[in-house]
Formats: sequence, C-alpha cells, structure tokens
Amino acid sequence: MPNIKLDPRAKENQELWQRWRDARSSWDTEARSDIDFYSGNHYTTDESDDLSAVNQAAVPMDRIGPAVEKLKAIITASPPAFTVIPREDSDAKLSKIWRLILGYCWELSSGDVHMKQAIHDYAVTGLGYLYAYVDNEADYGRGEVKFTYVDPFRVCVDPNARSRYFDDAAGMMLSTIFTKFQLLDLYPQLAEEQEDGKML
Repeated sequence: MPNIKLDPRAKENQELWQRWRDARSSWDTEARSDIDFYSGNHYTTDESDDLSAVNQAAVPMDRIGPAVEKLKAIITASPPAFTVIPREDSDAKLSKIWRLILGYCWELSSGDVHMKQAIHDYAVTGLGYLYAYVDNEADYGRGEVKFTYVDPFRVCVDPNARSRYFDDAAGMMLSTIFTKFQLLDLYPQLAEEQEDGKML
C-alpha cells in the first residue's frame, strides 16, 4: 500500500477525537452496561449459574422498560410549540415568521419520532442529542433545514465542559463512518485520477 501523506489538519482532528473519546471511556462502558440492562440482561453469568444451581430461573424483572416508554409517551404527547420573542416592536412580524418556520422544519423532519429516540437515549444512557442539518437534496434540490437524533456514542464533547448542557464546551465532535464510495459521492473533489485512469 503506498504511503499516504496525512493532512496535518486531519491528524490534529484524529488526535483531538482520540483524546476526548478516551476522557469519556468510563461513561461509554457504563452506558453500554445500561443498554444491556434495559434489554433484559439483568444477571451476570455467575449469577445465572448460582440460580440454576438452586433450581431457580434467571427471570428478569423488567421495571425500566415500561418506565422509559411512559416517559417518552408523556413528553411527546403533543408536538412542541416554538416560541420566538421579538426584541423590539418592529420585530413582531418577523418573530412570527420564524416561529412558523421552526414548526415547519419540525413537521418536515418528523421531529416527534426523532425526539422520542433522543429521549430514549437520554433515559437509558444519560445523553440524548438532536441535530439540525441542511438536506441539500430536499425540495427538488433547493434544500431544507431538518432535525434528526444522533446516537450518543457518535458524539464526543470537550471533557473540560462543566455544564450539564455542554454550554461551556470548547467544541463537540460528531463521528460518521462512510465507505469510500459514499465519501466520494458526498465530496467528489476528494477523488484524484491515477495514472491508469482509475479514481481513488
């Protein structure tokens, strides 16, 4: 395989991602354990063996699942009502337009569905994310602003942040894994033509 010179910016991002990810390794381990518990795996192998030895079945007592579903149902019983407050009298009409636009973006994105998933992630792992992005292909190529949820394991936050909402974080990094063809489809300028005419 030929030696590829790594862009210094890419190297810096990789090192930063590694550092931030390592700083949250304890949360990562506990969150995966919480997901396992939510899925019904309440006993370790040793505990299951001990129960079997006394002719008892390792039957999980699921109290978490119904509680999480109830929380999701209560919070998402109705779609959110966006509020935009004008800073002065001349902004009243503009604030109404922004309120309508936010509601439109939420409806367009099926925001209730993504909100339920973010609440589920928060209830089970302790972190839930919503992500606003521009879909360039929507509306016949004219683009739309949309919302979606993001898997909390894909997000790394500055470990020096102290606010529970990460307001004081120096930055947040989102990890996305693409195949080579997906990457070239999104960023065709990355393709380089080799001597034999094939694309990298």
